[in-house]
Amino acid sequence: MKIMLKEAFAREPRLGRFICHLKQRILTDRLNLVTGAGVSMDAGIPSWQGLLKRLSERDLKLATDVKDHIGDGLHPEYLGQIIYLRHKKDWDGKTNIDFRDAQIEHDWAEAIHAAIYQEVEGEIDDIVSAHPYLSELRDLARKLPLVINFNFDDLLADSIGRQISQRTAGAERATTVVWTPPLVDRPETTTIYHVNGLLPRDALKKRSPQLIFTEDSFAAALAHSPGISGEYLFLRFVQNTMLIVGHSLGDSSLKNYLRLNKEKRPANHHYHIHWIENSNSIPETRRQDIFQANLELYNLVTIFLTSSEIKEFLYLLSQPERDVRDFLDRQSPERRSSYHFYIVGPVAAGKSTLIEQLRCFGTFEEWTRPPPKLMYRSASSLTGAEQEEIDNFLYDELKEKNRRMDEARVGFHFMDRAPLDLYAFSKDEQENKEKTQRLEDEVTRDKRLKDGAIIFVTAKGVNLVKRNMKRGRVPQTSGDADYLERQSEKLQEIYKPDFRLDTDDLDAGEIAKRVARLALLEDYCPVDLADIMERYK
Repeated sequence: MKIMLKEAFAREPRLGRFICHLKQRILTDRLNLVTGAGVSMDAGIPSWQGLLKRLSERDLKLATDVKDHIGDGLHPEYLGQIIYLRHKKDWDGKTNIDFRDAQIEHDWAEAIHAAIYQEVEGEIDDIVSAHPYLSELRDLARKLPLVINFNFDDLLADSIGRQISQRTAGAERATTVVWTPPLVDRPETTTIYHVNGLLPRDALKKRSPQLIFTEDSFAAALAHSPGISGEYLFLRFVQNTMLIVGHSLGDSSLKNYLRLNKEKRPANHHYHIHWIENSNSIPETRRQDIFQANLELYNLVTIFLTSSEIKEFLYLLSQPERDVRDFLDRQSPERRSSYHFYIVGPVAAGKSTLIEQLRCFGTFEEWTRPPPKLMYRSASSLTGAEQEEIDNFLYDELKEKNRRMDEARVGFHFMDRAPLDLYAFSKDEQENKEKTQRLEDEVTRDKRLKDGAIIFVTAKGVNLVKRNMKRGRVPQTSGDADYLERQSEKLQEIYKPDFRLDTDDLDAGEIAKRVARLALLEDYCPVDLADIMERYK
């Protein structure tokens, strides 16, 4: 398939970044799919309102009453409850009391089944072929650990099953379909979790005992949400990145999980494909309104795509990493497939805490190996041999960290401390020159320092001292307020950062959210570290 997405890039210049992040999450097994009614509607399955209409049309009086109820503004769950209660009333006195409830539920499910698949004809291969992007959605789903499906139908699972039976999918994961959350995640398996219940197209296949369709079933599900199902989904939303396809965001439970994620893990952003009929169907001002509202309400990045663009977009995400890199380096306006950031700041500014909050991206710790105990002592108390031991460790670490940063895969990568922080601890210019020479001899001899954007975090000196004391370090060993503020000034002089964040009055989550949005949405301004080294020769 030839992938263009030219109009999509014109609508959203940051689309390449979103693709980078999504591919990064696929490679780390941290991308999940959330599918909604829009996927099924393109296969001939009705919307929720259409399904209610079909169910009500089994009785002329009911159809008339439901139409009037819709005119009065009753919402779909409430209408579903009304239709169900009419269905239940029709069974009064018609069957043995021992089987009455089971018969009512059986026939209710049968009625929904008939309404759902009324216009879905042909074999699954025919359905996949006629659908604008089901084959690409299927192929992407098979690379992911979890698909959260809000639909009753099993078309996605059936298309995967057909692919497996034809042995055309290679050695990809197995697939399991459930309507209750698995207690143990199965490795190398795609789990399709039908949160509202399952009604397979083949009526002989097992269906879920309950369908969350009516007002009381939704109420019961919400009441049950603190249980296993709620905890399972909550953890998935917090620990992973969600790509939402075919969903209007009208489901209250989905919005609840998105809000919980924003509250508990503010740096973690999910993605929503918002279907548009064509490039002009929603004006730019309205697209921006939707984008900003979803971002602020749900930490949700909205991507506006037509059906053909959704097909190309999903196909691209399924391709090998090199193909994604090649496409972005050629087609994306920024012409890059990876973004690198260094977290810089004085001791106790919050660098390590920020790195911990940014695990939804690629992260590199301050050290790749445990540092020698000597590094925790004051520099003034070290002998020449002890200082040499520390220096050997430090330059080995700088070389290894630079190698890892340079070889990082597609996506976003954040490193705790930048490689030239050592200049901020020099006593004079001569020491800077010596450090530069050693950097060239041991660190950059074969590989120059990887350029990256500087994210500078700092705080008032008195607050830095307080934070150090909470970590067990007294001012005599970790530096007083003036010393730490001078250190902050030296670091800013070295890097001249474009982005500075004072952490005095911000909690860790808010800091991380701002940094994540900087990475995803703002201008990327990498610093030439080799040029900085030249200044200190």
